[in-house]
Amino acid sequence: MTLKTTDEQGRSVQPEAERTDDVVASLAVTLDGYVARSDGAVDYLDAYPITDFDFDGWVDRIGALVMGRATYEQTIGWGWGWGDRPTLVLTTATDLPVPEGADVTFRAAPTAQAIRDWSATTPKRLWVFGGGAVVTEALVGGAVDTLDITIIPEAIGSGIPLFTEPYARPLQVIESVPYANGAYRVVYDTTGS
Repeated sequence: MTLKTTDEQGRSVQPEAERTDDVVASLAVTLDGYVARSDGAVDYLDAYPITDFDFDGWVDRIGALVMGRATYEQTIGWGWGWGDRPTLVLTTATDLPVPEGADVTFRAAPTAQAIRDWSATTPKRLWVFGGGAVVTEALVGGAVDTLDITIIPEAIGSGIPLFTEPYARPLQVIESVPYANGAYRVVYDTTGS
């Protein structure tokens, strides 16, 4: 993998050779290691607009998404922002709503295997969106190539941790980006290569 660089505003500058077919788990995490409050709320992100992070440009490079049921329902509550981008929801529920125009598949399967199967269907990057348990199961199961975390400089004291079960593996930093708002993005290669 190629080390990425930043421009004068601290925004990531993508090299021409960036991989476009990998599986990336990308999420924000508080300084004390939580991805959300215990009830799933991510209000700690309210002071950090997505425009600070070139979120739209990042999402443009995503071919498909994977998420758990709770994250899916929360995303619908925010207003479905993924258009017709293929989305896999890992759940045993069979009666969940589907936003108009959305391409959503529901599957009850082991997380890592479901992600490997799903990634074979898209020529672009697959985003493991959340929640914490789905991300951890994907990492532990070896189904994630890249872990992309943005550390938000706030401590919330308790909540849903980044890792919901033990995860021990060498990681290689492939990008680190400080932002003017105090956040810090670190991208890791999880494949050990």
